[in-house]
Amino acid sequence: MTRRISAALTGGALVVGLLAGCVPGSSYDADTAAQLQQHVLAVSDASAAGDWATTRTRLLELEASASTALARGEITQQRFDAIMSALALVRADVDAAIAAAEQAAAEQAAAEEAARRAAEDKRDRDEDDDDDD
Repeated sequence: MTRRISAALTGGALVVGLLAGCVPGSSYDADTAAQLQQHVLAVSDASAAGDWATTRTRLLELEASASTALARGEITQQRFDAIMSALALVRADVDAAIAAAEQAAAEQAAAEEAARRAAEDKRDRDEDDDDDD
């Protein structure tokens, strides 16, 4: 449950943060904005699903698309910088979500191992008690 909430929050933050840098305006045309927004949506979808590897890939694709748009003169340096700033924030959120997911998985594995050992110890004690009878 916590993982889904975290993924949803990260996904929501992605949409807000990145769309702010990718809305059409006087600095570039609607086609370029639409292309960048499609990348943002792909990032958001992957993040909301908790698919962090795909999220990272989609972030790289968005970065490449923004870089290409800048090189072609389709966006201004100022708009590019805004997108890159938003990407940096999103990457930090994704990295934090990945670290939290890895920590939760490690804790779950440790708890399962402790439960397995406790059950094994109990079984051994029960067998010892049966041998004493």
